[in-house]
Amino acid sequence: MISSLNTNTGSYSSIRSFGAAESAVQASQKRIASGRKVADAYDNGAAFSVAEGLRGDTAALGAANERLAVGKGMIDVAVKAGQFISSSLQDARATLIKLSDPSLSADDRANYQAQFKNQVGDIGAFVKDAKYNGVNLLDQGAQNQNIVSNGSGGSVSVRAQDLQTSLVNVLSSADVSTAGAAASLLQPGGQFAQAENTLGSALNTLSADAKSVNNSIKSNNSIIDATNTGLGEIVDADLAKEAAALSAAQAKQQLSGQSLSIANQAPQALLGLFQ
Repeated sequence: MISSLNTNTGSYSSIRSFGAAESAVQASQKRIASGRKVADAYDNGAAFSVAEGLRGDTAALGAANERLAVGKGMIDVAVKAGQFISSSLQDARATLIKLSDPSLSADDRANYQAQFKNQVGDIGAFVKDAKYNGVNLLDQGAQNQNIVSNGSGGSVSVRAQDLQTSLVNVLSSADVSTAGAAASLLQPGGQFAQAENTLGSALNTLSADAKSVNNSIKSNNSIIDATNTGLGEIVDADLAKEAAALSAAQAKQQLSGQSLSIANQAPQALLGLFQ
């Protein structure tokens, strides 16, 4: 190797080593700061593309769960209203039993008739008030609600129950003017017995739809958890390994700096030849 002031081959090698060590330090610091070995497309374009696709999948399922939560709210409000209606029906049944007594005085019959009317009015109010996010599943003209359930366009149906027509209107038109008329309402096939069956059927349907909604939410959450676990395997950094890699890169950086300093002193040694 010739000794030259113009070409310092030792410094070139040291500069390359220092640059490589500096890049390694920056890479490790980026991974530690972000917690990811693939933070952007510059780290690994193919892995980043796969990760973005998985993030899109989980976002879609999360959006579906938001809509399913709205459906669950609709059902919960309708079921709660149904429970209050059931309680009022029990009270109305007790009133009808009293009205079916032929020994009632005219004043008592009038009072019980008014009580029955008020009880039916309460049921109607429960139906009208059963709204969630502007949707009432129990009112007249209510429509079934098809709610998106996954990231592929699937849906679950929440079935409306028109209790205004099938229950409130039926009881409002019931004849309680005489003991015989009141007693007939309670017989199997009578208007009141039909109203009770209607409510039972509606609550059963709403319960089944609620189970479908809950199952969809649980399924989506399970898929989201599994997807996030797989995503972590692709992009998450092993911080213990990165800490060790950073220490090694920093040591190499220091050694390269010292090597460069030594290489830069070589031209100064040539001056001794001319003293």
